[in-house]
Amino acid sequence: MKPRRVEIGMVKINTTGTIINSEHPTHQVRVEYDPEKTGGYFIFEWWGGRGGPNPNSAFDSWVETLSDVSQFIAETGWEIRWQ
Repeated sequence: MKPRRVEIGMVKINTTGTIINSEHPTHQVRVEYDPEKTGGYFIFEWWGGRGGPNPNSAFDSWVETLSDVSQFIAETGWEIRWQ
C-alpha cells in the first residue's frame, strides 16, 4: 500500500520537496513516518553530482516526533518547494 501524503504546517509527509536555497541545485528532501520499526520520522536528503556525504550523494536523519521534524527543518534554514 502506498503511503498517503500528509501536510502538517510547512512539512509534508511522504512527499518529495526541492530545497530551493541549497548550494546544490538538485537538493531534494523527503520526510517519511516509520511507525512499524522506529516509531519516528526519517528525513531523506539527496542531490545529483559530486560533493555528497557518500558516493550516492544521499543520506538520512531520524527524529522521534513530528515536532522534531519541524524543528530540524527550521534549524537547517531550508526553503522547500513541495511537489
